[in-house]
Amino acid sequence: MNPTVLCVIVAHNEAANLPLVVADIRTQRKHLDILIVDDGSTDRTASVVSRLGVRWVQLPERMGVGSAMRTGLRYAARRAYDIVVRVDGDGQHRAEDIAGLLDALETGRADVAVGSRYQVDQPVRRSQRLLSAVLSFATRQRVTDPTSGFCAFGPRAMRILADHHPSGYAEPELRLFIERNALTVVEVGVRPRPRFHGRTSLTAGRIIATTARVALALAVVPWRRRVQEAARA
Repeated sequence: MNPTVLCVIVAHNEAANLPLVVADIRTQRKHLDILIVDDGSTDRTASVVSRLGVRWVQLPERMGVGSAMRTGLRYAARRAYDIVVRVDGDGQHRAEDIAGLLDALETGRADVAVGSRYQVDQPVRRSQRLLSAVLSFATRQRVTDPTSGFCAFGPRAMRILADHHPSGYAEPELRLFIERNALTVVEVGVRPRPRFHGRTSLTAGRIIATTARVALALAVVPWRRRVQEAARA
């Protein structure tokens, strides 16, 4: 039996992009179930999503990508999906690359598959190289794309992360959490593209806050007790 897959699109003020993102997914994977988690948008997202024919959850205020993903993972767990694929709502993730993430899970190679922009011919910023080096050392495995939000979670990862996915802008902290809780992860090369419309919400202030959060996570996460679900899995 083929695994059931839910595609979770996390979006904040992406009304102009969501129709294009959904169309891209439906072109590449016609029968994939889609859930949009609206992270407290203040634009026309509500009216746009209601016309797309997808499942939709609206958070009452902006809580950050990590909290939005918890919502999507809990939704998937309650409806007994086997795999969750996270796609951002700005169009930077190509739907054609979903196949590679799913293949890594369906062949049993990993609990989590992460799309890496830097396994293909892409320039790497100095800040990314530094964060990659730090996370590679902390997790004892090579991390090439520490801020990738394009990923897929298998059943074991879903059970744990539905209640424990790091909140906020959590991608680097998620890599630490995965290693601490004995979840296996594999990176899969993907081809990024510019967002369809608008500007990134990752401002200079949020970058500073994210860096401080990662520093705190490096000091705290390796010493935390593994969550209960990991021990039983």
